[in-house]
Order: sequence, then C-alpha cells, then structure tokens
Amino acid sequence: MKIENREVILDKHKVEIQIAYLDKSDGKEFKRLFDLWRKLNLGLKKYGRGVNIPEVISEGMFCVFSGSVRYVKKVKGIGKVSFDTINTDKSRREQIKATSIEGDVTSFGPKSEWDDLYFVDFFNNGKLDGTFNVYLIPNDLIYSNRVNKGQTMKQQQEEKRRPRMSIKEIIKYNKIKPIAKDVKVW
Repeated sequence: MKIENREVILDKHKVEIQIAYLDKSDGKEFKRLFDLWRKLNLGLKKYGRGVNIPEVISEGMFCVFSGSVRYVKKVKGIGKVSFDTINTDKSRREQIKATSIEGDVTSFGPKSEWDDLYFVDFFNNGKLDGTFNVYLIPNDLIYSNRVNKGQTMKQQQEEKRRPRMSIKEIIKYNKIKPIAKDVKVW
C-alpha cells in the first residue's frame, strides 16, 4: 500500500486528498484479514448476532479489483466529503456498499455523495470464501427507492435522516447483472 496526497477535481472543485493505492500484494493481506473476520464472525454467531464485513476489507478488496484508490482523508479544498473510493482516471467519486449475508440492510448518511455506487456481494450464493460479485447500481434507483410507505431515500436525506434499504432487493427487482462475478483479488 502506498499513501500519498493528491490533487483531484471532484464535482468541479479542486481538492487535495490523501489516498491509498492498493495492489495484488494488498489483496493477499485483505484475504488474510477476511479469513480472520470470517472466523470471528462464526464464533460470535454461536452467542448472538454476527458482524458485517468491515469496510476497510470490502473497500480495499474493491480497490484491488478495480484499480480505484481508497479515500483516506481530505487535506484541503471543499468542505466535508462522504465517499469511499475514487476512480482517478475518470475523476469519479465511488460509494462502496457491501454485504456478507444473504439479505442486506444498507444505510446512507444524510450527506452521502458519489458519482458511482457499487455493491459488493461477499455472500456470493453462500460461499463466503473471500470471492465476491460486483454490481454497479444506477443512482436513480437508489435515490428514488421507497424506504418507507411515504418517502424515498432522497427525501429522507433532505430531512437529514439516515435512510436504510436493501440493495439486493433493488438488484433483484430491476434484474441488474453483476459487472464482475466470483472476483478473487489474491
């Protein structure tokens, strides 16, 4: 992993941010961490609820797969930012959501922002072996998704609430195909 400060154009603003470059050698470390998390999760489930896959693992593995870089922190430029990774070739902010269970409940902060939203499915039909499927979810399907009987995700964000929804249900209902299947980054 290499960390550096880099000036990028995001949403038409020049911003200096700190980013982490990840490669195949990091993929091997993320697989090791994934296996440790899986073992911990199985142990926890004996006594109660397990824990979802940590974002550092899911975002890191996504970066190794995609060539995107992981956002570490803002150095200077525009105010607060809320995205996970960046495709530096296209200057695209990416939001990464992931699951390691059959269903999912995904939440978004009221200030979440992105150009592209990716859903990383580690459950992968029950394999839970570190491989994953990647979906690119159209933004309009997220923002217009009903999170309760009367409100969309966008409306709840405007009220500074934290909307929750199932991205797997959006995928299923809209018949979205994965952009990559059975991805292995080690």
